[in-house]
Amino acid sequence: MTITEIAELAGVSIGTVDRVIHKRGRVSAKTVAKVEKIIKSSGFTPNPIARQLALKKDFVVGILLPLKTDDAGYWELIFDGIEKACEELKPFSIKLAVKNFDRKKSGDFTEKAEALSKIKIDALITAPVIAEEASKALNFFSDIPYVFVDSSLPEGKQLTTVAQNPYASGVCAARLMKLIVPDAEKIVCVQMYPDSYNLKERARGFTEFFKEKNVINVAGNCNTKNETDSFIKSIIAKKPDGIFVSNNASFSFVEYCRAHNIKKKFALIGYDLMKQNKKFLAEDFIDCIISQQPEQQGYEAVKAIYRHSLINEKVNKTMKIPITIYFKENI
Repeated sequence: MTITEIAELAGVSIGTVDRVIHKRGRVSAKTVAKVEKIIKSSGFTPNPIARQLALKKDFVVGILLPLKTDDAGYWELIFDGIEKACEELKPFSIKLAVKNFDRKKSGDFTEKAEALSKIKIDALITAPVIAEEASKALNFFSDIPYVFVDSSLPEGKQLTTVAQNPYASGVCAARLMKLIVPDAEKIVCVQMYPDSYNLKERARGFTEFFKEKNVINVAGNCNTKNETDSFIKSIIAKKPDGIFVSNNASFSFVEYCRAHNIKKKFALIGYDLMKQNKKFLAEDFIDCIISQQPEQQGYEAVKAIYRHSLINEKVNKTMKIPITIYFKENI
């Protein structure tokens, strides 16, 4: 029995269990009795290593993620999940050392990784969205555990990856597209970050489901609004029956069509319930959204580090985020 399991059984936070165990107060008598009953029946004894760490030193987790404002605020939601987990684990004095990189700027991941490596950190959470840079830059952190969120690397030596299975997610998107436009003659699969491993895998899953029949794969760097508009214009010009956007930029297609008075005549499937996507899904401009639950990714990443480094529990090599599907009726 672990503190986490006791907290789940009692329906309270890990911090509450810690306060009961170490008699720090600020817990109702009813909750104390409930937690103590579970502790007694399970034969639980506090982990002395975790206790020592909690009392004598900060446990510093490095955060190496894209700019919070990138991808319509997607990364900020991951950071929100990280902060939520840190708050729950407050008794263990987990502190964050944050470096945000610009994924559109070549070399910035490496530069920020090197800067973070010069700070004394005990573990790392990162998103290897620039696969080639990440593979090399992670050598800076070979002596500490690191966790991937959002995406993985085939050759990575990470403690765990908290993300969807990107290939399976792409297949799921393809099944949805077939249901929405069963007689489609032309479908475009869009990658707005050509170097991203997980976007490549989504596109592969999507394309292989259709056995490449009727699917046009289009990839391009969209670093500015002009580049994005030009990219979208070229896709709309193909007059597709369906468009699959492998990241969270579905809203960009809606905004472009509205700005140019283009009537939407294609099915549109994308990712993540960002504010704009949620709005256009509700208005029927986006047909379907697959959620990666970014807050949950950040939360589970911190919990994985806590289990591995602070209470010596085994952590699975992968922590799969469910493929959650949203239509306008269930947002």
